[in-house]
Amino acid sequence: MPAEYGPQKFSEAIDFFRSKVDVPSERWADIWREQHNNAFMIAGAVKTDLLADMRSIVDRAIAEGKSLSWFQKEFKHLVKKHGWDHTGTAAWRANIIYDTNMRQSYNAGRYQQLQNFPFWRYAHGDSRYPRPHHLKNDGTTLPKESPFWKVWFPQNGWGCKCKVFGETERSMRRRGNKMSKEPVIETREWVDKKTGEVHHVPVGIDPGFDYSPGVKSQAETIRQTQASKPPLKQRLVERKIPDAYSTNKNVDIHGLNRVIGKLTETQPQLNQVADFISRYNMKTLFLKPTDMVRGSKKLYPLMAPIANYLDVPEQMAFRYWPVPGNMAKRSNGYTSRSWTHVVVKAKTGVNLDKVRNMADLTGAVEAAILAQQQGIRQWSLSHIVRNYTESGDHGGTIVTWLHEMGHQVQFQAMRMGIDSPGLDTAITQYSMQDTMEWHAEHFAAWALNREILAAHYPEIAEYFDNLMEQLLP
Repeated sequence: MPAEYGPQKFSEAIDFFRSKVDVPSERWADIWREQHNNAFMIAGAVKTDLLADMRSIVDRAIAEGKSLSWFQKEFKHLVKKHGWDHTGTAAWRANIIYDTNMRQSYNAGRYQQLQNFPFWRYAHGDSRYPRPHHLKNDGTTLPKESPFWKVWFPQNGWGCKCKVFGETERSMRRRGNKMSKEPVIETREWVDKKTGEVHHVPVGIDPGFDYSPGVKSQAETIRQTQASKPPLKQRLVERKIPDAYSTNKNVDIHGLNRVIGKLTETQPQLNQVADFISRYNMKTLFLKPTDMVRGSKKLYPLMAPIANYLDVPEQMAFRYWPVPGNMAKRSNGYTSRSWTHVVVKAKTGVNLDKVRNMADLTGAVEAAILAQQQGIRQWSLSHIVRNYTESGDHGGTIVTWLHEMGHQVQFQAMRMGIDSPGLDTAITQYSMQDTMEWHAEHFAAWALNREILAAHYPEIAEYFDNLMEQLLP
């Protein structure tokens, strides 16, 4: 979903935010006025890893249109993770960070778009709690070159909702608008209580907000500031998996990549899984249960988009995902030797953002092995995660996805004439069904925790090492 704040949707807001450099700072005023156009900072976030994590969730909020409630949950999680003692309540602080970054990124994108209009019109945006000077400027229409816009382009204070609209001579005639007189910008003295510095701030604008968010005039200053600090590792989510189609908005490519990215930090073999998916153009369908049932009327609106995603003729689309109702009910996922995609059930309540503890997934491998060695084999790795961990069905969806990709690994080996018979040892009941289920279950185990698998059954780990080496020469 593209960035959206207000009615506009455009990439300029995303580009503006991603062009910033991270600057740890003790307080908001450490970065002044238009320096904010080039710097991402959060007052009190002086640790680079904390700031990088905060940047990651702000980036997702802007790029994916995430809600404030989502941001507040992620904020609380990061505060707990880093042990950050911030000012104010968590809800208030999250709201300030979310609102300011979303609005300023929107306004910066808007600033770029407005370059196509010769005249700009100021629109007051808060009718419930009007600020007198903001309300006074409502309807002010001036040439875009006016010095007024260098000072009064929104946002003009904390929580300011004012906007600017583009006008032409024709649109002004149609509205009956006239060009405004150039306003006199009065200033007042504002003293920084910490440094004693005196600033001349325009009357009606909060200190530090008298600048245009789309103008980047302080880039070199910020670069010099950043160069004097230790290198900062950016933690924006890397898209390891190219794409996925989903009918559950909470189970999408972004959530999948977030989980796989986190898992890869301790499980590097997942890089090979990602390489396999990219090389052989493997696709993923995350579907609600009702979207999987053959013959359902709900499938017809999905025919065109799924056919387009899978790159198959639309009239043949139903050959590539619907199954009988009983199979759709009992199965968490499925695929076929004649396909190059997998289908994974994504129930309405499933949300990949709720997969927070990666140990729930990696630990399932050891749990399965220990249970097997004690003579009480668990049904499957997915069953363990879904029933015995906090990640539940959310994490189980990831395990099922890896299981189904395990089938495709074997199918691709067959297509290439690579021998992939599997082995005798089986760590789950499901893997004892046949050679294909053995392959899928143990591939998921290898992908999730190769180290533990190798410690107990090195022959299985080496089997998949060798197979992936042949598939990815």
